[in-house]
Amino acid sequence: MLCLLTLCRGLAIAEPGPPPTAALTATNKAAPSVAAPDLDAARKQFEANIRDVQRQRREAAKALQQRYLAGLTALEEALQSAGNQLPAMLAVRGEKARFEQSGDIPTSALSAEWPALQKLQLAWRTQTAGGAREQAQKIVAASERYLQNLTLMQKDLAARQDTGSVDAVNAEKERVLGNNLVHEALALQQAAASKSRDPSLPPVREPEKPPEPAPPIPAATVVELGGYKFYPPGKEPLLKDLHPLRLEFPSADQRLTQLFYDLRVAITSAKADLSGNPSLPIYAARGGNPGHGGSPPRAVIRTKPSNIASIPRITLAARSRELPESCKMVLEYFSQPSSRANDLRLEKVEQIPLPPLPRSRAYTVDARGIALSKNDYYESNSGHHTSGREFYGLIVSLFDAGNNLLLQQCAPSTLAAQCNSKPAEPDQF
Repeated sequence: MLCLLTLCRGLAIAEPGPPPTAALTATNKAAPSVAAPDLDAARKQFEANIRDVQRQRREAAKALQQRYLAGLTALEEALQSAGNQLPAMLAVRGEKARFEQSGDIPTSALSAEWPALQKLQLAWRTQTAGGAREQAQKIVAASERYLQNLTLMQKDLAARQDTGSVDAVNAEKERVLGNNLVHEALALQQAAASKSRDPSLPPVREPEKPPEPAPPIPAATVVELGGYKFYPPGKEPLLKDLHPLRLEFPSADQRLTQLFYDLRVAITSAKADLSGNPSLPIYAARGGNPGHGGSPPRAVIRTKPSNIASIPRITLAARSRELPESCKMVLEYFSQPSSRANDLRLEKVEQIPLPPLPRSRAYTVDARGIALSKNDYYESNSGHHTSGREFYGLIVSLFDAGNNLLLQQCAPSTLAAQCNSKPAEPDQF
């Protein structure tokens, strides 16, 4: 296997693949620079390849989980049929409940007492490890092909003395070299290869794992800025029913920012009635109103309007890079109709000015959130209906004083297509 790190440093490349665009085969005559569109197209294709690999891995992992749970169900049924197997049945049922919560099987969870259960557990671990190795191989292969294409592009531009585009391509190569996802895939592939080597061969030196960043230290005092309060983590006021959001990175290069900053978001929702009265009966017009000469109504509708307030609580930590002065956090709130999905809408943009944050420090801030109206209808002859909109998800972005993007994450992952490298205009409130 061609070593990825050697490949990236510009050494000879065996059997290079075809250039990504026709511009790479152009002659050395003077011509306007075409590196920017070529580079953009190559970068988008590379990122699309990486996303496809990750999607395949997620689908395979989900299939393995379903297969393992089906195996546990089949084992429990077999034990029931055999009779006199109550302890084993309880062990299998407990493992099923544990796995549904954690989605993992650590060594501490392996069953030492029931061999049939342990066999299922070991099979899942083996298949899962094989899937991780396969993903690593695909990521390394895609990165090697991409770097081959970048090297060919750089040679063509250098021959045309287009120094500006040469620098842009070189910066892209350095970005790929520093990508944490690529480093992890390469380390996993090399570790797997070393285990399968001929023991008579000299040992291969394992790649050194970078040291883990020190845990962030809470900010010392409460800071107030722009109407917001920034608390040391653990000192913030109590909020009930906080639910953590699973944040996703919208692109491969954004994933690298987790080396510099750590972002965690939890959200709480509170319901409040808009009307001062409880559910009020409204007679259906098609049946008439009794007491005014009409016939009795065929249906009685009750409506209960309410506001649903969704409030994010955000904890930001500076790992290996400080957060300078005059930075800001931009929150983009999205909604969908209560009655149907696939109709997303940007409801609100909130901008939070941020105080400077030294490395290895953290603070927590509560956003102002968003309130959305919702109506519940109860009709005697057709049941329950809802109208209005409800909270769908959130994009969180950090920008410096020059509006350069420092960090961006979203929840759920479907909002990745809505992410933008420029700050959205905040709402007036």
